[in-house]
Amino acid sequence: MSASNSDKEKNTSVVLEALASLERDMAMLDNVTGQRSQLSVFEISLLAGSVVAAATSPILGHMGHVLAPASAAFCAAIGIGAEYTGKVAVSDGKEIAAATIVCAAEAEGLLAQAERVKAVLPLCVGVGATCASFSLLIPAVLNVADNGPMSMNTALFLISPVISVVVAAISSLTLQETRSFCYRAISTGNRRFARSGSVGRTWLSQTEQIERNSQRTRLRWNNFAAAVIPAPLIGALLPVSSLGGKAIIVTALAAMESAFFLAQAEYTLSRATDAVALKARSASVADTYANQGARSGAILPFTSALSALCAAATAAIVEFPLPGHSLVLQGGVYSIFPAFAAMFSAAASVSKARCEVDAEAATQAASTLALEYDVSTSKAAGERSEFDAFNNDDLILRPFQGVIELIRLTAVNTWKTVKLRKQYPVLVKLVYWVRKRWQRYRGSGIQDESVHSEDDDASVGPASPAMAS
Repeated sequence: MSASNSDKEKNTSVVLEALASLERDMAMLDNVTGQRSQLSVFEISLLAGSVVAAATSPILGHMGHVLAPASAAFCAAIGIGAEYTGKVAVSDGKEIAAATIVCAAEAEGLLAQAERVKAVLPLCVGVGATCASFSLLIPAVLNVADNGPMSMNTALFLISPVISVVVAAISSLTLQETRSFCYRAISTGNRRFARSGSVGRTWLSQTEQIERNSQRTRLRWNNFAAAVIPAPLIGALLPVSSLGGKAIIVTALAAMESAFFLAQAEYTLSRATDAVALKARSASVADTYANQGARSGAILPFTSALSALCAAATAAIVEFPLPGHSLVLQGGVYSIFPAFAAMFSAAASVSKARCEVDAEAATQAASTLALEYDVSTSKAAGERSEFDAFNNDDLILRPFQGVIELIRLTAVNTWKTVKLRKQYPVLVKLVYWVRKRWQRYRGSGIQDESVHSEDDDASVGPASPAMAS
């Protein structure tokens, strides 16, 4: 019980650490943007010039009552422009995220249809295996039951092969239908989110589309014939004298075809599932960055309102009579609110830059929906770039390589567990013995392995009283 609790706590800590790392990664773009100045030299000059103009406006006399509010309004206008740019970027990111979510939903719907069509294949395999068992059982039953009429015996011999062949044909058609839905799910969004340079690769004219549909129909019937003909043909050509033996062969071959079609369907469905999961993940990432941009842009209306308030306050303060006639005092008072408006505008530029970066991140995340499974991703992109989302060919699932990798990981982890000599001394000796025989078979490393084995035997040694107990 304590071991299971410790494993659960360890898993919980790993999950929390992963979530914290994800939060840090999501905030990294905003932090990097905030550490750099988002104002150009020209904008800094304009803001500084506006504040200086407001400070020197009392020298102009009555014209100062116009120049100071105009300077504050100019600073506020820069902040309002930053709000406009930031809000447009947020809207673009949200629209892109919405488009990716729609695309991912369409792909998931097609994948669900493929799953529904494929659901009949395990039933077909079970029926084929049952028919194979009955074909083996029928000759024994007829021998025990004192052979009846020839027509009845023939019907009993033929019923299992016929059902098995029909089931194999159904499996073939089901496989073709499953592939159709899977390919549609995989290709959903390829053209919608592809770059302009790579759209031409997948573009087909009307005549080419008609030819491709005709080829698909012809291929479907060819596969149907290929599923029906081989088993009876092989059973008829094999030199087996008895009808029962031929029936067993035909039934077994048809059952094998059904199982083979099921394996092909699972292979195609695994790729489609991975592709749809990648689309859903890309849509989630795009939506996350769009929401991050919305968070960054949420403060923009407030900065614009503060800048407008400073402009209004400057227009009001120039009308108030100030004690004394000091130009320095008047310049200082007149420049306070324009300076605040300039600071608010500078803050709005940082928020605007964050919105733009998050929108660009959402765009790049959405670009992975154009990933093509049938060609190299670098070719699908139309160009190769170090920071290109298409540049990572590891996004594509290869089922056979995935199975091999899982087997390798299982072997490595098992070996790490077995290396605990104090807990599994006999198993360790067995592993080293197998390795020694394997290296002797290969004709190399016999001496090194024998020394290794002796050292390990010495390390294991006689069991201690604690181990013996």
